[in-house]
Amino acid sequence: MSGEVAFGLAISEDRQRCAIVAAGRSQTGKILVDLAPFYDHPRGAVARMQDLYERHDPVAVALDAKSQAATLKRPLAEVGIVVVELATEDVAVAHGEFLDLVRDGGLEHLDQEPLTVAVRAAQQRRLGGAAAWDRRVVVDQSPLEAATNGVWAFQRWAELATPGVWAF
Repeated sequence: MSGEVAFGLAISEDRQRCAIVAAGRSQTGKILVDLAPFYDHPRGAVARMQDLYERHDPVAVALDAKSQAATLKRPLAEVGIVVVELATEDVAVAHGEFLDLVRDGGLEHLDQEPLTVAVRAAQQRRLGGAAAWDRRVVVDQSPLEAATNGVWAFQRWAELATPGVWAF
């Protein structure tokens, strides 16, 4: 992964694990997701994110404000990390855009086992008139949710960073 990066965070439904996934551009120009080498109890997530934040100076750190990861907002803010919160409509958009990237061949991953296992077991749930990942499946979905959040944050940053977006 080269250049700018956004991070997505998610805590497993049983609160036993936390996933932090980086999203950025690969050498081929596709969006690359990389499960950060941290997949442990949520209490270590803030220190790990602080280290990643200092080393990578991300364009965004994102989480679903109505998920288990919402409990990370205050501790992250206390160490100076500004979090972008996905609202319900953002979760639906992130899910749809993630699926579109996969179907269109615009997404790369490093075949990291927790993310691969989550993808293989993924199911969708209704979210208003759209869909989102179902967190309540047997396999921990936090790596997939974190990847989706990171990709969404990276794409929003890329839209704003593109010249001509604000043409009047």
